[in-house]
Amino acid sequence: MPQQTAATAKTRARQRFFWAAHPARALVEAWLLGLLIVLLLFLQADYVPRSVLGNGLLFLCGTCGMWVVLRTRLPKGGRKKRALWELAVGVAVSVMMTAGLTITVRLLGWDKVWLGTSLVGIPAHVLLLSATGPGYVFARVGVRVWLFWDRLRRQRMVWAMTHAHLVIVASVALLGMFASLLASSYSQIETPVQPEALRLLISVTEELLHFVFPAFSVLVVLTGFTLLILLPPSALFSFLVARKTTRRLETLAKTVRALRQGDYASRVEVVGEDEVGQLQSDFNAMADDLERTLHALETQRDTVSRLLQSRRELMASVSHELRTPVATVSAILESALQRWEQTPPDALRHELEVMAGEVLRLQRLIDDLLTLSQAEVDKLALDCQPTDVAPVVQRMVEAAAPLAWNAGRVEVVSEIAPDLPRACVDQGRLEQVIANLLRNAIRHTPPGGIVVAAATADADAVILQVRDTGEGIAPEDLPHIWDRFYRGEPDRARESAIRDGGGAGLGLALVKELSEMMGGSVSVESRKGQGSCFTVRLPHA
Repeated sequence: MPQQTAATAKTRARQRFFWAAHPARALVEAWLLGLLIVLLLFLQADYVPRSVLGNGLLFLCGTCGMWVVLRTRLPKGGRKKRALWELAVGVAVSVMMTAGLTITVRLLGWDKVWLGTSLVGIPAHVLLLSATGPGYVFARVGVRVWLFWDRLRRQRMVWAMTHAHLVIVASVALLGMFASLLASSYSQIETPVQPEALRLLISVTEELLHFVFPAFSVLVVLTGFTLLILLPPSALFSFLVARKTTRRLETLAKTVRALRQGDYASRVEVVGEDEVGQLQSDFNAMADDLERTLHALETQRDTVSRLLQSRRELMASVSHELRTPVATVSAILESALQRWEQTPPDALRHELEVMAGEVLRLQRLIDDLLTLSQAEVDKLALDCQPTDVAPVVQRMVEAAAPLAWNAGRVEVVSEIAPDLPRACVDQGRLEQVIANLLRNAIRHTPPGGIVVAAATADADAVILQVRDTGEGIAPEDLPHIWDRFYRGEPDRARESAIRDGGGAGLGLALVKELSEMMGGSVSVESRKGQGSCFTVRLPHA
């Protein structure tokens, strides 16, 4: 962490130095730097060769010009405005170098710096100083090109890879030129013998201006010429090579954007077996996992929505179904209490029988609701044991037959196959299943009809069937008969007043829930006007 902070501080310091000063300030700094260089040359003018002073003048122009190039802030605005700004600063640089610096040197009496050079006359050095302005303009164009290239390589990987390759080419060319220069005869130039009294500063300056600066200039020129030849084909080659990789990454990035925008079916073509190919493969696997997860979440959301809607409908239906018998009992009791003394015993007995029937209906509804609620939360207790189904079916038929005949002249009979194998069931829950199927069949069978409870077996299961000759079930109602509180159109049109006061729409839902909890299944076949056949398959013991 401290290292990162120090690196950040250095970067900010560089940003505050380069291209951060006002042009006036940069010109003043360059003027002071130029005066310092002229002073060093003036102090040594009598002790160094004329060629050294000439090189010093070139060094002066290059140093002052580059200082202004690196210090002057970059203008903003349109291209025309920026071009005028740079041209104006270039003119100011030329004026500062020719007028400001020359006049100051003349006032200080340092003219021998110009007169002692290897250049011919004063106009030559004035021309050289004035050329600093155009040099500034060309250098600023190069700065603009470099900044554009730097932004380009940071934004596009293909240019970053091309840049890395070009840096290697440039470094190799620079090292090659430097090695060639050292090996050349130029590095063996003999310098004049210095007097013993010559100061160290003069010796160092002469060495720098007589050897290092010319060598550096030659190195820059040769390197620039070499790079001008090598860089274009190298850049083209690097671009073509990098493009193969970056194109795959661009395709991957495009697919990622599509996935982020909601197109979860987006996939990228896997090309190659390298790291990029592995990345593409991993992305496809991640997208598959994400799509499956989202699909599961959507399914869960839809399920929860249906459950909430079912719960709201359940509450409304329960309230309605409970209200009817309670209201009936309450009304009969209120009437009986008001007419207790005047009510004949037979009428009073009839009213009590009606109340008993409503209470029985209410108790049955509450029991069915309790059973379904326990099954929904996996709290319904089942004791599945090997059970002989035939006696259970016969007993339920014998219990339902008299009531069906007395209430609606419907005959209830049984058909039980001999040697019926045992089934693995909970006997109490099986009785509930048969009772609900019989009540449902009796309710929807007109007078004179027949309800048959049959028990057979096959190789896989014990089969219970309840068939009737009733009104049948409409095709549009068949998919919903197992839903709680669902009743077909006939029941909705008439709150069936026959038999036990009509159905609440819980019987078949309870049959399905109990049959499946005992390891069996239930199905139905029905035709409108021709009756229905409910089939329950129970596992062998």
